[in-house]
Amino acid sequence: MRIISTAIAASLVALSAQADVPKVVTDIAPIQALVSKVMEGVGTSKQLLPANVSPHDYAMRPSEARALQNADLVIWIGAELTPMLEDSLASLAGKSETLELLHLNGTNELEFRENESFLELSLGGKEHHDDHDSHEDHDDEKHDDHGDHAHEEHEAEEHTDHENGHDDHDDHSSHDGHSHEGVDPHAWLDPENARFWTNAIALKLSEMDPENGPTYRANAADLDAVLAALQVSISEQLAPLSDQRFVVFHDAYQYFETRFDLSASGALLNGDGASPSAARLKSIRDVLIEHNISCIFTEPQFNADLVTAIGDGLDLHTEELDPTGAKQDTPDYANLIQTLANQFEACLTQ
Repeated sequence: MRIISTAIAASLVALSAQADVPKVVTDIAPIQALVSKVMEGVGTSKQLLPANVSPHDYAMRPSEARALQNADLVIWIGAELTPMLEDSLASLAGKSETLELLHLNGTNELEFRENESFLELSLGGKEHHDDHDSHEDHDDEKHDDHGDHAHEEHEAEEHTDHENGHDDHDDHSSHDGHSHEGVDPHAWLDPENARFWTNAIALKLSEMDPENGPTYRANAADLDAVLAALQVSISEQLAPLSDQRFVVFHDAYQYFETRFDLSASGALLNGDGASPSAARLKSIRDVLIEHNISCIFTEPQFNADLVTAIGDGLDLHTEELDPTGAKQDTPDYANLIQTLANQFEACLTQ
């Protein structure tokens, strides 16, 4: 009887400890991958958006709305990537804490590239925006001590209180009102951002769940080491390709390009995935012809027929880039970044 009682008591203690672990919801697969690594051995998080959809205009299902309502912590990129989630956080997750990664003090931010052709922005010193400081300068300012990731001084709590009172959007499937200007939200494609966010996630979870803080911080340190080594190896892998030019389907890759010294010459779609105009398609075809570009990338979330249309009569090589890991069975950030590097290499060495 005493043995049974002891076993029951142990089970109750384990259940109690598990119940104290924050219920965490993430927005997209790459963030889910980072959070899952940090929480490994402690608990699990729930990914809100399916991996095979564009996050720019997704409308939540009832089950996803319930997940928000039950969350203790929502970790997301920001409204620039998922405008529909901003209102949902206010109405459904008002009592939850939030960690908005894109605007954390320490995130490398780049402005949207406004033109369909980036050549005039990239050939002259590889500047990515007419009036925006270079990424290298921005990087020096924000990451001068990034080598040892001393991020404790960044006060994550400044970013955890979500403000209410946002105007409701009547149609979340529309791109009306979603600006193509401002900060490009695809910041997870810079591994340096992922490393910073990993430590910020561990810090926030440790504040909410001090008992498991050592595990969160140890997991974050392990992942940081993996991503640091990955960044070095990919830099070496792609260094011979810095002079090669290409066109992307969706302008989502400038963080990856900037980190690894690559140079896109244009994009069929805007950064938010809005459908291209006929004039934009003609401009991209002209860029392909004028600069003898043979590499163009597709994406699993978008109809690749546009590539066929603009490439009619041209000798093009295509590869599929997957910026959110839509084809991964389980979200894995390191695998996502390495796969992107491999696809760039495959297309640019043809």
